[in-house]
Amino acid sequence: MEKAYELALTPLQIEVLLDSVRGFVDNKKLLHVPVAGEEVVGLPLTEEALAWLLNACGQTDGKHNIMVQLTPADDERTKVTVRCPADGEIFTYEVLLEEFDEQ
Repeated sequence: MEKAYELALTPLQIEVLLDSVRGFVDNKKLLHVPVAGEEVVGLPLTEEALAWLLNACGQTDGKHNIMVQLTPADDERTKVTVRCPADGEIFTYEVLLEEFDEQ
């Protein structure tokens, strides 16, 4: 089942998330971030995705409305699509959700 989330993040917030992911030495964890509507969701954002996002959206200050879409892929994998509207670029990768710890 496809799910889409809109995140409103500043470059500083993206940097903090990136530092958090780099600190997950022994395993992968879902990043819990606020989405539109005050809800908090756990997303499988990787170091590579956040580094790309910082590069793509980090050129200007202020909040960016970032779209993260989760779509079933082949087998048990999930396709993650991250879109930065500042430049219209898209970063896509696949993950196994069961590899990501909830906390």
